[in-house]
Amino acid sequence: MVLYLQIIWLYLPIGLANIFASLSRHIFPNWDYPLDLGKNYRGQRVLGSHKTWRGLIVGILAAFLFFLAQKYFFNHYQSVRDFSLIDYNSVNILTGFLMGFGAIFGDALKSFFKRQKNIPPGQPWFPFDQLDFVVGGALLSWPLVPVSGVVILVAIVLGLLFHLLFKLIGYLCRVDKTMI
Repeated sequence: MVLYLQIIWLYLPIGLANIFASLSRHIFPNWDYPLDLGKNYRGQRVLGSHKTWRGLIVGILAAFLFFLAQKYFFNHYQSVRDFSLIDYNSVNILTGFLMGFGAIFGDALKSFFKRQKNIPPGQPWFPFDQLDFVVGGALLSWPLVPVSGVVILVAIVLGLLFHLLFKLIGYLCRVDKTMI
């Protein structure tokens, strides 16, 4: 159980990048320039209107700032040092950037394939909607985060489970239109 909590703590910047990219539409509603600049590929939008520069910037910034907070807590609290899977002093601060960028890139890459399969934005595409950000963030940051492949696989499974849990809660609270 402790290992699961350690993995959640380690990869929390990835989850926050995904959450804040989505929430950014409420924070900066007019800053909605599409990442794909409105371009098409094979008759479909490359990414669609839901993938914006706003989400990219806010998502990366959220991950980076939380990673800096993790580094601060690691340096100032022995309990955090004892709990952490990595030595935050030996990990480059670009890791926070890569976690955020990887999360957004994974989501955008999945959106490209959704558009090519004619799946509309917002329509569920299980399990890819649940895995895209975790896989992208974990894999892109892996060269800078000294963890085993098993840790990454557990992070992916945990990401899937948490995503499903939060979608269900959102659906029950009538925030989300779909359960998955």
